[in-house]
Amino acid sequence: MGFFVIGINHKDCPVEVREKLHFSSSKLQAGLAYAQTAGQFSEAMILSTCNRVELYGYTDPDDLPEDGFFALMEEIHGVGRRDFRHYLYHHQGKDALRHLFRVAAGLDSLVIGENEILGQIREAFQTAHTAGTLHSLLYRLMEKALKLGKAARAETLINEGATSIPSVAVELAEKIFGQLTSENVMVLGTGEMATLTVKNLKNAGATIRYVVSNSQERAEKLAAECGAEWVSSGRWEEKIPEVDIFITATSCPYPIVKHEQVKRLMTERRHRPLFLIDIAVPRNVDPTVHQLDDVYLYNVDDLKSVSDRNLKHRSREIEKVEAMVEKAMASYQSWLEQLEARPTVESFEKHLDKILEEELGSFAKKSGIQDAQTNELRDRIRAKLLHIPLTKIKEASQNGGVARYLHALHSLFDLGPKEKD
Repeated sequence: MGFFVIGINHKDCPVEVREKLHFSSSKLQAGLAYAQTAGQFSEAMILSTCNRVELYGYTDPDDLPEDGFFALMEEIHGVGRRDFRHYLYHHQGKDALRHLFRVAAGLDSLVIGENEILGQIREAFQTAHTAGTLHSLLYRLMEKALKLGKAARAETLINEGATSIPSVAVELAEKIFGQLTSENVMVLGTGEMATLTVKNLKNAGATIRYVVSNSQERAEKLAAECGAEWVSSGRWEEKIPEVDIFITATSCPYPIVKHEQVKRLMTERRHRPLFLIDIAVPRNVDPTVHQLDDVYLYNVDDLKSVSDRNLKHRSREIEKVEAMVEKAMASYQSWLEQLEARPTVESFEKHLDKILEEELGSFAKKSGIQDAQTNELRDRIRAKLLHIPLTKIKEASQNGGVARYLHALHSLFDLGPKEKD
Protein backbone atom coordinates (compact mmCIF):
# COMPACT_ATOMS: atom_id res chain seq x y z
CA MET A 1 0.00 0.00 0.00
CA GLY A 2 1.46 3.40 -0.96
CA PHE A 3 0.93 7.04 -0.04
CA PHE A 4 0.36 9.43 -2.95
CA VAL A 5 -0.66 12.99 -3.76
CA ILE A 6 -2.05 14.12 -7.09
CA GLY A 7 -3.30 17.55 -8.08
CA ILE A 8 -2.78 20.98 -9.59
CA ASN A 9 -1.53 24.23 -8.09
CA HIS A 10 -0.63 27.85 -8.77
CA LYS A 11 2.87 27.06 -10.11
CA ASP A 12 1.77 25.68 -13.46
CA CYS A 13 -2.03 25.76 -13.56
CA PRO A 14 -3.71 29.16 -14.25
CA VAL A 15 -6.60 30.38 -12.15
CA GLU A 16 -9.09 29.94 -15.01
CA VAL A 17 -8.46 26.18 -14.84
CA ARG A 18 -8.15 25.95 -11.04
CA GLU A 19 -11.53 27.54 -10.51
CA LYS A 20 -13.20 24.83 -12.61
CA LEU A 21 -11.82 22.17 -10.27
CA HIS A 22 -12.41 24.04 -7.00
CA PHE A 23 -14.43 22.16 -4.35
CA SER A 24 -17.13 24.11 -2.58
CA SER A 25 -18.27 22.70 0.78
CA SER A 26 -21.05 20.64 -0.79
CA LYS A 27 -18.84 19.38 -3.61
CA LEU A 28 -16.18 18.43 -1.10
CA GLN A 29 -18.64 16.19 0.71
CA ALA A 30 -19.68 14.63 -2.60
CA GLY A 31 -16.06 14.18 -3.65
CA LEU A 32 -15.12 12.36 -0.44
CA ALA A 33 -18.21 10.16 -0.74
CA TYR A 34 -17.22 9.28 -4.30
CA ALA A 35 -13.61 8.51 -3.27
CA GLN A 36 -14.92 6.26 -0.51
CA THR A 37 -17.28 4.27 -2.73
CA ALA A 38 -15.04 4.10 -5.81
CA GLY A 39 -13.02 1.33 -4.15
CA GLN A 40 -9.66 2.53 -5.44
CA PHE A 41 -8.52 4.45 -2.38
CA SER A 42 -8.22 2.88 1.07
CA GLU A 43 -7.87 6.39 2.56
CA ALA A 44 -8.43 9.82 1.00
CA MET A 45 -8.41 13.56 1.77
CA ILE A 46 -9.14 16.46 -0.59
CA LEU A 47 -7.38 19.81 -0.10
CA SER A 48 -8.99 22.60 -2.16
CA THR A 49 -7.86 26.23 -1.80
CA CYS A 50 -7.56 29.22 -4.09
CA ASN A 51 -4.08 28.02 -5.07
CA ARG A 52 -4.39 24.22 -5.23
CA VAL A 53 -6.65 21.21 -5.60
CA GLU A 54 -5.03 18.02 -4.30
CA LEU A 55 -6.08 14.48 -3.50
CA TYR A 56 -4.06 12.72 -0.80
CA GLY A 57 -4.47 9.04 -0.13
CA TYR A 58 -3.27 5.48 0.21
CA THR A 59 -3.77 2.93 -2.53
CA ASP A 60 -2.45 -0.40 -3.80
CA PRO A 61 0.84 -0.05 -5.71
CA ASP A 62 -0.89 -1.61 -8.75
CA ASP A 63 -3.60 1.08 -8.87
CA LEU A 64 -3.11 4.32 -10.80
CA PRO A 65 -4.20 7.34 -8.72
CA GLU A 66 -4.37 9.43 -11.93
CA ASP A 67 -7.31 7.40 -13.20
CA GLY A 68 -9.11 7.84 -9.89
CA PHE A 69 -8.41 11.58 -9.86
CA PHE A 70 -9.67 12.04 -13.43
CA ALA A 71 -12.80 10.03 -12.61
CA LEU A 72 -13.38 12.14 -9.47
CA MET A 73 -13.12 15.43 -11.39
CA GLU A 74 -15.40 14.14 -14.14
CA GLU A 75 -17.97 12.97 -11.57
CA ILE A 76 -18.01 16.08 -9.37
CA HIS A 77 -17.12 18.92 -11.77
CA GLY A 78 -17.91 17.49 -15.19
CA VAL A 79 -14.38 18.41 -16.33
CA GLY A 80 -12.61 15.94 -18.60
CA ARG A 81 -8.94 15.00 -18.28
CA ARG A 82 -7.93 16.70 -21.52
CA ASP A 83 -8.80 20.07 -19.95
CA PHE A 84 -6.16 19.85 -17.22
CA ARG A 85 -4.00 16.72 -17.52
CA HIS A 86 -0.92 18.67 -18.70
CA TYR A 87 -1.04 20.71 -15.46
CA LEU A 88 -1.21 17.63 -13.25
CA TYR A 89 1.53 16.45 -10.88
CA HIS A 90 1.69 13.14 -9.07
CA HIS A 91 4.01 12.08 -6.24
CA GLN A 92 4.27 8.73 -4.49
CA GLY A 93 5.98 7.41 -1.39
CA LYS A 94 8.79 9.58 -0.07
CA ASP A 95 8.21 12.31 -2.67
CA ALA A 96 4.54 12.53 -1.65
CA LEU A 97 5.50 12.85 2.02
CA ARG A 98 7.93 15.65 1.21
CA HIS A 99 5.28 17.46 -0.84
CA LEU A 100 2.69 17.34 1.97
CA PHE A 101 5.13 18.53 4.62
CA ARG A 102 6.34 21.38 2.37
CA VAL A 103 2.73 22.42 1.77
CA ALA A 104 2.00 22.41 5.52
CA ALA A 105 5.17 24.41 6.23
CA GLY A 106 4.18 27.08 3.69
CA LEU A 107 7.06 26.29 1.31
CA ASP A 108 4.83 25.36 -1.63
CA SER A 109 2.48 28.36 -1.33
CA LEU A 110 2.15 31.27 -3.74
CA VAL A 111 3.15 33.41 -0.76
CA ILE A 112 6.01 31.54 0.92
CA GLY A 113 5.39 31.07 4.64
CA GLU A 114 1.72 32.08 4.53
CA ASN A 115 -0.32 31.00 7.54
CA GLU A 116 -3.71 30.32 5.94
CA ILE A 117 -2.69 26.98 4.40
CA LEU A 118 -2.27 25.42 7.84
CA GLY A 119 -5.88 26.17 8.76
CA GLN A 120 -7.01 24.91 5.35
CA ILE A 121 -5.20 21.59 5.85
CA ARG A 122 -6.72 21.28 9.33
CA GLU A 123 -10.20 21.91 7.91
CA ALA A 124 -9.67 19.38 5.09
CA PHE A 125 -8.37 16.87 7.66
CA GLN A 126 -11.41 17.31 9.91
CA THR A 127 -13.82 17.09 6.96
CA ALA A 128 -12.25 13.84 5.71
CA HIS A 129 -12.22 12.40 9.23
CA THR A 130 -15.92 13.19 9.67
CA ALA A 131 -16.65 11.67 6.25
CA GLY A 132 -14.89 8.46 7.31
CA THR A 133 -12.23 8.52 4.58
CA LEU A 134 -9.28 8.67 7.00
CA HIS A 135 -7.87 5.73 8.91
CA SER A 136 -4.69 5.14 10.91
CA LEU A 137 -2.04 5.86 8.24
CA LEU A 138 -3.37 9.09 6.74
CA TYR A 139 -4.72 10.27 10.09
CA ARG A 140 -1.28 9.95 11.70
CA LEU A 141 0.33 11.58 8.67
CA MET A 142 -1.94 14.64 8.75
CA GLU A 143 -1.35 15.06 12.48
CA LYS A 144 2.39 15.01 11.74
CA ALA A 145 2.00 17.57 8.94
CA LEU A 146 0.00 19.98 11.12
CA LYS A 147 2.53 19.66 13.93
CA LEU A 148 5.37 20.42 11.51
CA GLY A 149 3.55 23.42 10.04
CA LYS A 150 3.00 24.92 13.46
CA ALA A 151 6.63 24.32 14.48
CA ALA A 152 7.97 25.84 11.24
CA ARG A 153 6.20 29.11 11.97
CA ALA A 154 7.03 29.12 15.68
CA GLU A 155 10.71 28.21 15.41
CA THR A 156 11.72 30.14 12.26
CA LEU A 157 10.96 33.48 10.60
CA ILE A 158 9.43 31.86 7.51
CA ASN A 159 6.23 33.86 7.96
CA GLU A 160 7.94 37.22 8.48
CA GLY A 161 6.69 40.05 6.27
CA ALA A 162 3.75 39.83 3.87
CA THR A 163 2.92 36.16 4.17
CA SER A 164 -0.70 35.87 3.12
CA ILE A 165 -2.72 36.70 0.06
CA PRO A 166 -4.53 39.54 1.90
CA SER A 167 -1.26 41.10 3.06
CA VAL A 168 0.27 40.82 -0.40
CA ALA A 169 -2.89 42.41 -1.84
CA VAL A 170 -2.30 45.39 0.43
CA GLU A 171 1.32 45.64 -0.70
CA LEU A 172 0.13 45.66 -4.30
CA ALA A 173 -2.35 48.46 -3.51
CA GLU A 174 0.45 50.46 -1.88
CA LYS A 175 2.63 49.93 -4.93
CA ILE A 176 -0.06 51.49 -7.14
CA PHE A 177 -1.41 54.23 -4.86
CA GLY A 178 1.57 54.90 -2.63
CA GLN A 179 0.33 55.56 0.89
CA LEU A 180 -3.28 54.48 1.30
CA THR A 181 -4.30 57.24 3.70
CA SER A 182 -6.60 58.91 1.17
CA GLU A 183 -8.03 55.78 -0.47
CA ASN A 184 -11.57 54.51 0.11
CA VAL A 185 -12.24 50.78 0.11
CA MET A 186 -15.23 48.54 -0.46
CA VAL A 187 -15.03 44.81 0.22
CA LEU A 188 -17.39 42.18 -1.13
CA GLY A 189 -17.55 39.23 1.27
CA THR A 190 -17.26 38.57 5.00
CA GLY A 191 -15.23 35.35 5.08
CA GLU A 192 -11.75 34.88 6.49
CA MET A 193 -9.92 36.20 3.41
CA ALA A 194 -12.15 39.27 3.17
CA THR A 195 -11.83 39.99 6.89
CA LEU A 196 -8.03 39.71 6.84
CA THR A 197 -7.81 41.96 3.78
CA VAL A 198 -10.00 44.62 5.38
CA LYS A 199 -7.95 44.61 8.58
CA ASN A 200 -4.67 44.81 6.67
CA LEU A 201 -5.94 47.69 4.54
CA LYS A 202 -7.17 49.56 7.62
CA ASN A 203 -3.80 49.06 9.33
CA ALA A 204 -2.14 50.47 6.20
CA GLY A 205 -4.19 53.66 6.56
CA ALA A 206 -7.00 53.11 4.04
CA THR A 207 -10.56 54.07 4.88
CA ILE A 208 -12.97 51.12 4.81
CA ARG A 209 -16.23 52.61 3.55
CA TYR A 210 -18.44 49.63 2.77
CA VAL A 211 -18.74 45.92 3.57
CA VAL A 212 -20.97 44.21 1.01
CA SER A 213 -22.79 41.00 1.91
CA ASN A 214 -26.23 39.43 2.11
CA SER A 215 -25.32 38.24 5.58
CA GLN A 216 -26.28 41.41 7.42
CA GLU A 217 -25.27 40.23 10.88
CA ARG A 218 -21.73 39.22 9.88
CA ALA A 219 -21.29 42.25 7.61
CA GLU A 220 -22.42 44.73 10.28
CA LYS A 221 -20.07 43.14 12.80
CA LEU A 222 -17.11 43.48 10.42
CA ALA A 223 -18.21 46.98 9.39
CA ALA A 224 -18.42 48.07 13.05
CA GLU A 225 -14.86 46.87 13.66
CA CYS A 226 -13.46 49.09 10.92
CA GLY A 227 -15.88 52.05 10.97
CA ALA A 228 -17.62 51.06 7.72
CA GLU A 229 -21.22 50.69 6.55
CA TRP A 230 -23.00 47.48 5.61
CA VAL A 231 -24.40 47.29 2.07
CA SER A 232 -26.50 44.43 0.74
CA SER A 233 -25.11 42.49 -2.23
CA GLY A 234 -27.63 43.99 -4.62
CA ARG A 235 -26.50 47.58 -3.94
CA TRP A 236 -22.73 47.49 -4.43
CA GLU A 237 -23.00 49.29 -7.79
CA GLU A 238 -24.49 52.33 -6.07
CA LYS A 239 -21.37 52.78 -3.98
CA ILE A 240 -18.70 52.31 -6.64
CA PRO A 241 -18.42 56.07 -7.40
CA GLU A 242 -17.25 56.62 -3.82
CA VAL A 243 -14.42 54.07 -3.67
CA ASP A 244 -10.94 53.66 -5.12
CA ILE A 245 -10.28 50.03 -4.19
CA PHE A 246 -12.77 47.19 -4.56
CA ILE A 247 -11.85 43.84 -2.96
CA THR A 248 -13.86 40.72 -3.83
CA ALA A 249 -13.55 37.55 -1.77
CA THR A 250 -16.73 35.48 -1.72
CA SER A 251 -17.37 31.77 -2.28
CA CYS A 252 -19.79 32.45 -5.13
CA PRO A 253 -19.11 29.93 -7.96
CA TYR A 254 -19.63 32.48 -10.76
CA PRO A 255 -18.59 36.12 -11.47
CA ILE A 256 -20.58 38.69 -9.49
CA VAL A 257 -18.91 41.74 -11.01
CA LYS A 258 -19.54 41.70 -14.77
CA HIS A 259 -17.91 43.53 -17.68
CA GLU A 260 -20.96 45.57 -18.72
CA GLN A 261 -21.62 46.68 -15.14
CA VAL A 262 -18.11 48.02 -14.68
CA LYS A 263 -18.10 49.61 -18.14
CA ARG A 264 -21.25 51.56 -17.29
CA LEU A 265 -19.98 52.47 -13.83
CA MET A 266 -16.67 53.78 -15.19
CA THR A 267 -18.59 56.25 -17.31
CA GLU A 268 -20.41 57.45 -14.17
CA ARG A 269 -17.06 57.71 -12.38
CA ARG A 270 -15.81 59.86 -15.26
CA HIS A 271 -13.04 57.31 -15.69
CA ARG A 272 -11.48 57.90 -12.29
CA PRO A 273 -9.22 54.82 -11.86
CA LEU A 274 -10.70 51.79 -10.11
CA PHE A 275 -8.46 49.18 -8.53
CA LEU A 276 -10.01 45.69 -8.20
CA ILE A 277 -8.37 42.82 -6.32
CA ASP A 278 -10.19 39.54 -6.87
CA ILE A 279 -8.78 37.06 -4.35
CA ALA A 280 -11.61 34.55 -4.76
CA VAL A 281 -11.42 31.15 -6.46
CA PRO A 282 -13.65 30.72 -8.41
CA ARG A 283 -13.17 34.34 -9.45
CA ASN A 284 -15.78 36.95 -8.48
CA VAL A 285 -14.85 39.41 -11.25
CA ASP A 286 -15.26 38.79 -14.97
CA PRO A 287 -11.64 38.69 -16.22
CA THR A 288 -12.51 40.76 -19.32
CA VAL A 289 -12.97 43.75 -17.00
CA HIS A 290 -9.21 44.36 -17.22
CA GLN A 291 -9.70 45.43 -20.86
CA LEU A 292 -11.53 48.58 -19.75
CA ASP A 293 -9.69 51.88 -19.58
CA ASP A 294 -8.71 53.06 -16.09
CA VAL A 295 -9.63 49.69 -14.56
CA TYR A 296 -6.85 47.70 -12.88
CA LEU A 297 -7.83 44.12 -12.09
CA TYR A 298 -5.62 41.69 -10.21
CA ASN A 299 -6.37 38.08 -9.21
CA VAL A 300 -4.53 35.63 -6.96
CA ASP A 301 -2.03 34.71 -9.69
CA ASP A 302 -1.08 38.36 -10.16
CA LEU A 303 0.06 38.58 -6.53
CA LYS A 304 3.05 36.35 -7.22
CA SER A 305 5.41 39.18 -8.23
CA VAL A 306 4.99 40.85 -4.83
CA SER A 307 5.40 37.49 -3.14
CA ASP A 308 8.64 36.79 -5.02
CA ARG A 309 10.23 39.99 -3.72
CA ASN A 310 9.42 39.03 -0.14
CA LEU A 311 10.85 35.60 -0.76
CA LYS A 312 14.41 36.97 -1.11
CA HIS A 313 14.31 38.18 2.51
CA ARG A 314 13.43 34.72 3.84
CA SER A 315 15.88 32.46 1.97
CA ARG A 316 17.78 31.43 5.14
CA GLU A 317 14.53 30.60 6.89
CA ILE A 318 13.53 28.39 3.95
CA GLU A 319 16.70 26.32 4.46
CA LYS A 320 15.80 25.83 8.13
CA VAL A 321 12.26 24.75 7.30
CA GLU A 322 13.46 22.38 4.57
CA ALA A 323 15.62 20.68 7.22
CA MET A 324 12.57 20.40 9.48
CA VAL A 325 10.65 18.82 6.60
CA GLU A 326 13.33 16.16 6.11
CA LYS A 327 13.36 15.40 9.84
CA ALA A 328 9.56 15.04 9.92
CA MET A 329 9.70 12.72 6.90
CA ALA A 330 12.28 10.50 8.60
CA SER A 331 10.18 10.36 11.76
CA TYR A 332 7.02 9.33 9.91
CA GLN A 333 8.85 6.77 7.78
CA SER A 334 10.37 5.32 10.96
CA TRP A 335 6.87 4.94 12.41
CA LEU A 336 5.73 3.20 9.23
CA GLU A 337 8.71 0.83 9.31
CA GLN A 338 7.99 -0.07 12.92
CA LEU A 339 4.34 -0.58 12.03
CA GLU A 340 5.40 -2.94 9.24
CA ALA A 341 7.63 -4.83 11.66
CA ARG A 342 4.90 -5.34 14.26
CA PRO A 343 3.40 -8.63 12.85
CA THR A 344 6.86 -10.22 12.59
CA VAL A 345 7.87 -9.04 16.07
CA GLU A 346 4.62 -10.40 17.49
CA SER A 347 5.23 -13.76 15.76
CA PHE A 348 8.77 -13.84 17.18
CA GLU A 349 7.49 -13.04 20.67
CA LYS A 350 4.90 -15.83 20.43
CA HIS A 351 7.62 -18.20 19.26
CA LEU A 352 9.79 -17.32 22.29
CA ASP A 353 6.85 -17.53 24.69
CA LYS A 354 5.98 -21.01 23.46
CA ILE A 355 9.55 -22.26 23.97
CA LEU A 356 9.86 -20.63 27.39
CA GLU A 357 6.50 -22.01 28.51
CA GLU A 358 7.44 -25.53 27.48
CA GLU A 359 11.00 -25.58 28.84
CA LEU A 360 10.40 -23.67 32.06
CA GLY A 361 7.21 -25.62 32.72
CA SER A 362 9.15 -28.86 32.46
CA PHE A 363 11.98 -27.45 34.60
CA ALA A 364 9.54 -26.27 37.29
CA LYS A 365 7.99 -29.72 37.62
CA LYS A 366 11.38 -31.37 38.06
CA SER A 367 12.83 -28.75 40.43
CA GLY A 368 9.69 -27.97 42.37
CA ILE A 369 10.20 -24.18 42.27
CA GLN A 370 7.22 -21.89 42.85
CA ASP A 371 5.14 -20.36 40.01
CA ALA A 372 6.19 -16.86 41.04
CA GLN A 373 9.85 -17.78 40.65
CA THR A 374 9.17 -19.43 37.29
CA ASN A 375 7.32 -16.34 36.02
CA GLU A 376 10.11 -14.02 37.15
CA LEU A 377 12.73 -16.18 35.44
CA ARG A 378 10.67 -16.32 32.23
CA ASP A 379 10.25 -12.55 32.12
CA ARG A 380 13.98 -11.97 32.66
CA ILE A 381 15.00 -14.43 29.93
CA ARG A 382 12.33 -13.03 27.55
CA ALA A 383 13.48 -9.44 28.09
CA LYS A 384 17.13 -10.29 27.47
CA LEU A 385 16.38 -12.33 24.34
CA LEU A 386 14.17 -9.58 22.87
CA HIS A 387 16.34 -6.60 23.79
CA ILE A 388 18.93 -6.77 20.99
CA PRO A 389 16.50 -7.71 18.12
CA LEU A 390 14.01 -4.97 19.09
CA THR A 391 16.80 -2.39 19.47
CA LYS A 392 18.22 -3.28 16.06
CA ILE A 393 14.79 -3.10 14.43
CA LYS A 394 14.13 0.32 15.98
CA GLU A 395 17.52 1.61 14.82
CA ALA A 396 16.96 0.20 11.32
CA SER A 397 13.60 1.97 11.10
CA GLN A 398 15.50 5.28 11.02
CA ASN A 399 17.14 4.45 7.67
CA GLY A 400 14.71 2.11 5.92
CA GLY A 401 16.65 -1.06 6.77
CA VAL A 402 13.96 -2.95 8.69
CA ALA A 403 13.14 -5.40 5.89
CA ARG A 404 16.42 -7.34 6.17
CA TYR A 405 15.95 -7.89 9.92
CA LEU A 406 12.38 -9.08 9.41
CA HIS A 407 13.54 -11.46 6.71
CA ALA A 408 16.28 -12.78 9.00
CA LEU A 409 13.83 -13.39 11.87
CA HIS A 410 11.44 -15.26 9.58
CA SER A 411 14.26 -17.36 8.14
CA LEU A 412 16.20 -18.10 11.35
CA PHE A 413 13.19 -18.96 13.50
CA ASP A 414 10.88 -20.37 10.81
CA LEU A 415 8.07 -17.98 11.73
CA GLY A 416 5.98 -18.85 8.70
CA PRO A 417 4.62 -16.55 5.96
CA LYS A 418 4.73 -12.82 6.62
CA GLU A 419 1.38 -11.26 7.49
CA LYS A 420 0.06 -8.42 5.35
CA ASP A 421 -1.08 -5.11 6.81
